[in-house]
Amino acid sequence: MQRIGLIGLGNIGKFYTKQLLSAGYPLTVYDIDTEKVKIATEQGAVAAPNPGGVAEKADIIILALPGSHAVDAVMQGEDGVLEHLQTGALVIDTGTSRPATAVLYDKLCTQKGAGFIDAPLTWRKPGQIIMVGGTPENYAKGEEVLKVLSYKLKHVGPIGTGQVLKAINQSILADRVAIQAENFEFAKMMGIDPALIKDFLELDLPEAFFTNDFAGGGHLALHYKDLLYILEIAHDSGAQIPLTSLVHEIFKAEWLNGEPNWFQTGIINYWRRLNQKRS
Repeated sequence: MQRIGLIGLGNIGKFYTKQLLSAGYPLTVYDIDTEKVKIATEQGAVAAPNPGGVAEKADIIILALPGSHAVDAVMQGEDGVLEHLQTGALVIDTGTSRPATAVLYDKLCTQKGAGFIDAPLTWRKPGQIIMVGGTPENYAKGEEVLKVLSYKLKHVGPIGTGQVLKAINQSILADRVAIQAENFEFAKMMGIDPALIKDFLELDLPEAFFTNDFAGGGHLALHYKDLLYILEIAHDSGAQIPLTSLVHEIFKAEWLNGEPNWFQTGIINYWRRLNQKRS
């Protein structure tokens, strides 16, 4: 059975730990938060002192990190993954990073006789959808373990393609919640009960708009970061995405004005501030 290394034990990493150990994989873990490492070892994982220590003991290294900056931090340096990567190993980045990050580390891992794939995820009610960019050979090497972590898995193209598809996913989700928030507040301004939108018109609205409970583990901040990546991709390709550009500014405003741990639905407060003078 393949030896698995896991770097990053946040919300996604905790889920991975449970799934991988339940499937019987030998698991070595690392996180800068020692308390999270302690919890993982109590479940049966083995702790490594640094990212390089994970790479030394793993055939497949899974990164569950918040973005390109974190990928750089664990891949580079004397104690980084690249310095200790084993020949024939595979690194899988399951976070949302820049496509250019995947291209870079695919090249550097190949020079080490190893492989790299980008495999970002998105949540749906049945579980995780994972979209993979990379060579068919590297995808095949990681397919078995990725099936343990997902309910839908697909190789979508060459290196970086998974991150581009994830960017499109994030753009659609952000644009949708912005439209929902704007019309929820517009209905209130016009004296219409927003519940009619959901119950009578049968259009989806987040429950958080009604309860004002936006706690969500920092997802608004992460989505703001993702939208920045989307704008970079569009700029580099020459694509025009004016709606997403506007939504990015709204997310930025609430990232600056709201609570750091808000869920994406917290952006509704952008419209509430705009409408305060008229209410």
